[in-house]
Amino acid sequence: MNNWQKRFAQKVETVRKTSRERFELFADEAATPVFEEFREFTAQQGLHATAPMAKPGIRIFKFAVSENAYVLMTFRLAGLEHCEVRCEFFVPAREKLPASDLLVELGDAGVDWTRGIFESALDQFMDAFLESFSKRSGLCADLVDA
Repeated sequence: MNNWQKRFAQKVETVRKTSRERFELFADEAATPVFEEFREFTAQQGLHATAPMAKPGIRIFKFAVSENAYVLMTFRLAGLEHCEVRCEFFVPAREKLPASDLLVELGDAGVDWTRGIFESALDQFMDAFLESFSKRSGLCADLVDA
């Protein structure tokens, strides 16, 4: 590499490092503390919350009602300036729900935004259970009437 290429490569690495540091700051100051708030509350409701992955550029949070019924929230560094959130829902006796994906600039990803993500994902998770139960109840009622 010539001198210009070396300097340029150093600049690129500095940009990437700064981006990773910004994500880690978000994870440490927003995502993890909000998860801890929700872990305490959801434990009172019978859910088991874990953080199965915490490595540079990615955090995963899981809230489970049972082994096969849970919501998985993945916060990931996307590109250099964005946080991508993917929420996946697993509800028994129901077709797989589509995952929800959201992309936000790291500067906009704070505590309030993160709290909104957790609230929305947990609401969708419980709504899916309620819908699944109501469909099964209707099916059972139809069978009894037959």
